[in-house]
Amino acid sequence: MTEDSAARHDPRPGSTRAADPARWPAVRLVEPAAAGFVFVGIASGRWRRPVALPNARRRQLLAQVEEVATVLRGRSDVSRADTFRGLVRPPGTRALPGQRVPAAEYDVVLLVELGSVAAAAGLLSGTPVRELVGTARRSHGNVLAFAASNVRRIGPVDHDRQGVFLFNYFTADRVTENLAAWQYTAGWFQAETGLDNSTVLAPVDGSGVGFTLVNHCRWSRLTEILPSLVLKPSFRSYVLATFARHRTAPHPVLYRLHRS
Repeated sequence: MTEDSAARHDPRPGSTRAADPARWPAVRLVEPAAAGFVFVGIASGRWRRPVALPNARRRQLLAQVEEVATVLRGRSDVSRADTFRGLVRPPGTRALPGQRVPAAEYDVVLLVELGSVAAAAGLLSGTPVRELVGTARRSHGNVLAFAASNVRRIGPVDHDRQGVFLFNYFTADRVTENLAAWQYTAGWFQAETGLDNSTVLAPVDGSGVGFTLVNHCRWSRLTEILPSLVLKPSFRSYVLATFARHRTAPHPVLYRLHRS
């Protein structure tokens, strides 16, 4: 979908009427990256509160994941490997009738970028990622691991500076509806939160069972994003309503970069 077609897109499936682009313009996109990505999300335990409080179990898991990330950074085929620790689960999760909703409680995330999707698929099935995933599933149970391509992009996500990083896990009946809902509502985030970066990850070969897309982006500080999600009525009346019309459920989690 091009930027022009997004501007003509109504958030209601099957409609050809334009949806108020004067208030929230269509998202401004750049070409997707040709890179491939490996995503590994692990839940160290049940996440019962909005804020991820420090605990020994999460610290141990972060150390294990960062050890793997350090090994991967030494490989010639890896552009970068970053570890993220869960910070807060903001408002935005909404289960839809008849839709099975996985528990997106991943408080530790490893994101690896490689030169191609084929390279990412190879890394996912090779050592040490395969061993990390296997160990995490035996110890923690709730693990999401997939190789991905970048299907939409606002701009590159800066991992060289600390900030507040979003991984938004989507469940949808169809990927096309998920993309349409994301692409239009992303204009709201650009206008209301100053968002200037985003990389939408699409699992390849069915490796991301349970989620259709994972959106990844960054803000410099929590105050740039959280008040808009809590205090602006248009977040629910427009953003969440648009997702619901497209049978797409967002499951957002905010993170910090983990530095060993």
